[in-house]
Amino acid sequence: MSAITALFRVYRPIIGWFVPAILSAYLIILAAVLASTPRLGFSMWMVLAVPAAKYWLLVVAIMLVAMQLRQFVTNGVTRHEYLHAVGVFGLILCVAFALAVVLGHVLESALLAAFDRRAVGYPVSTFGGAVSELGHMLPLALAYLVSGALIAAGFYRWRPLAGLVVMVAGAVPVALAEYLLNVDEFGTFDAHLAYAPSLVISLVVTAAGALAFYRVVSDVPIRRTAG
Repeated sequence: MSAITALFRVYRPIIGWFVPAILSAYLIILAAVLASTPRLGFSMWMVLAVPAAKYWLLVVAIMLVAMQLRQFVTNGVTRHEYLHAVGVFGLILCVAFALAVVLGHVLESALLAAFDRRAVGYPVSTFGGAVSELGHMLPLALAYLVSGALIAAGFYRWRPLAGLVVMVAGAVPVALAEYLLNVDEFGTFDAHLAYAPSLVISLVVTAAGALAFYRVVSDVPIRRTAG
């Protein structure tokens, strides 16, 4: 079994409860909101799915270092193989969650229109809007994944004080991506810069964070467990 396949096997149960939990919470909250107002002026899906996807990826990235690194390496997987598996696994997760956010908004928009429950201010999903949302969500997802991995790697490799320094540096990809590419429940994009330079800056910083993560973990001593 390859390391990539093993990672999917490990995280399949976690994905299996996370997705239904978000969908259930969304349907319950949406029903409650629509029961109190005839039409929705914002995307409830974006309210829940955007932060859920980002923070879930952040937590998973931390777990990949804090929990699975030792498990895989002590079972014969080289650090290089594990890092390659993490890269592929993380990229697939980021694409999947970014697509899920966008497609969920498309479905919500269509269903609200079909039942005449969209208010004037609702961010109607169009093809161009969906492409733009994906173009914002994917680099955001990548930034959260890389920041989580780099922060966890800093605390794994060094003592807490040095880990705090790495944590500050590791948060830079997320901070920049949020500042340049954030999208809200009203379909508004924070236009601090034009999209092209915002995307380039975010991806370059995220790539630098990924390279730093590789350097930190590629020769990190594997900690022994207690006992």
